[in-house]
Amino acid sequence: MITLPLPTAERPGTWAPIASQIGALRSCGIDVDVLEVGGPPKLKYLAAMRRLRALAAPCDIVHANFGYCGWVARSQLRRPVVVSFLGSDLLGTAGRQGKVTLSSRAVVAANRRLARLVDAVIVKSAQMARLLAPVPAHVIPHGVDTRRFRPLELDKARGRLGWNPDGRYVLFAGNPANPVKAFGVAAAAVECARARSNRAIELVPLTGIAPDEMPVHMSAADALILSSYWEGSPNVVKESMACNLPVVSVPVGDVPRLLAGVEPAAIRARDPDALGGALTELLDAPRRSNGHQELERKGIELEPAAAKVAAIYQEVVTSSRRSATSRRS
Repeated sequence: MITLPLPTAERPGTWAPIASQIGALRSCGIDVDVLEVGGPPKLKYLAAMRRLRALAAPCDIVHANFGYCGWVARSQLRRPVVVSFLGSDLLGTAGRQGKVTLSSRAVVAANRRLARLVDAVIVKSAQMARLLAPVPAHVIPHGVDTRRFRPLELDKARGRLGWNPDGRYVLFAGNPANPVKAFGVAAAAVECARARSNRAIELVPLTGIAPDEMPVHMSAADALILSSYWEGSPNVVKESMACNLPVVSVPVGDVPRLLAGVEPAAIRARDPDALGGALTELLDAPRRSNGHQELERKGIELEPAAAKVAAIYQEVVTSSRRSATSRRS
């Protein structure tokens, strides 16, 4: 498994879903070695290519997460390669005005080329799969560990965080410094909700938080707002569902499908007034959602997702061995 650095207690990050998937694959009986790609930006991928040659020798398959890691995986030709595209590697990266940058357009074009050079492709949403056509892609959103992400008592969760028991708290889904997440839109929406309800509302960005503390924040908050210009299958929405936290989101990625049947929840245009209106309705009479129930009903849990990935591994390895036998004969 090739991935960018996985999160630790000392270094929280956005790659927790990959770490959870690795654990679930190991529970399926698969022996997973991990190559974390870290170091100086201009050198780390070349260094990873050198390390991969030794690591890949005893393996049956190389699975790369994210486009750049996919090129590392494909630098060797002895083992079949599976690539999981995660979002911006196919959808692009936004500048300050929400438009795809020229440099990321080049990266997207390269990754579409990469998809034709590997043995199997996994994406997180149907939108991403359409971008790769006619190359076939398996749509497998990351599953959620419902043993970790589950509803906690609101008062106890707020007590752990030192939050006001009677306050109103909205979580922002991402790092405010990331232009793709459109923090300004979310902040303006919360300001609209403050003006409409005439109450204090605190916007809490979900950044720099240890993975084990995420369920506490999601159980302590009143709502999550997602205003991104684009997403694949945002785990933060699925994790909020698992904690029964209501979600207000723009129609991005597979969020409309995820929130279908979830109450209360809202899909609105990327407009502060529209998003603020939805937040006001939720915050005037706060209650928990039925998200956990819907998550289970849709099978978006960790184990079913890992089983689908394991099935792809089996298919790829079987095909690779068949091809090798054919060449020898």
